[in-house]
Amino acid sequence: MQSLLEFCRTYDCFAAEYTFQRGALSRHEVALEIPDIEILRGAGLLLRYHLAFPGFDLGHPDPVRAREAVEFYLFCLRVVAELGGDRVTLHIGLDRALRGRVDYAAAVDGLRELTETGEGLGVRVCLENLRLGRTGDPRQFQALLAQSGAFATLDVGHAYAREAASAVPGCALDFIPRCNGRLLGAHVYEIEAAVHPGGPARHMAPRDLTAIRPLLDAMVWETSCDWWLVELMDAGEMADTLQLLRRYQDEIRIAGGASVQAAGKLHPNEKEIA
Repeated sequence: MQSLLEFCRTYDCFAAEYTFQRGALSRHEVALEIPDIEILRGAGLLLRYHLAFPGFDLGHPDPVRAREAVEFYLFCLRVVAELGGDRVTLHIGLDRALRGRVDYAAAVDGLRELTETGEGLGVRVCLENLRLGRTGDPRQFQALLAQSGAFATLDVGHAYAREAASAVPGCALDFIPRCNGRLLGAHVYEIEAAVHPGGPARHMAPRDLTAIRPLLDAMVWETSCDWWLVELMDAGEMADTLQLLRRYQDEIRIAGGASVQAAGKLHPNEKEIA
């Protein structure tokens, strides 16, 4: 925890997105993280929350499991609200074992319930686009937002990975209009790709912003998105990317664009800023 706060002080980064332990399978495991979150809040960090639980998928083909997922996320929403949080990001189809079997009708129903409950708690629920599945397709992502009423978090690296895989120029940029003014946040890095052919995919840090600048420009000039998470696992890469984005923001401010809060990612498993 101390290394997290030291990074924040060093790089003047006092906004972060907290990812609860991905492997959590019970409410108790989520509750165990509350003391650490309170320490971060007490240190002055502005926190938003990332709910990435492969074990709880709103689109599980088993209706019982799908309902369990809704109840689990409802619990998480209440935890976030009690912590003073106002925004969460979640997913549909995150569990790789469910690929090709996701029940999107059930997912929409569950997401709609979460969105409506979140509004009552003062917490906006955002759906993130993934590389695979319907959330990776701009048109289908738009339909899921419209049917559920959810807000959106745009994962830049996922969008560009989908564009590369589909060989459809402009696919990534097409997410912007299809969010229908509901884009609140973004996960910013260059692309999610395998370092070696056939190997596991990882988030790649940009050396410069050339490849992703069209999407950054569109978010600044065409949306009210005000939260950019640098979603990288290496502290050095994250620091370098923060500096790239801050220089970019300086250019935007000079040009009269809106300001954006650049945030770091807090991942409890690594106990470091990631």
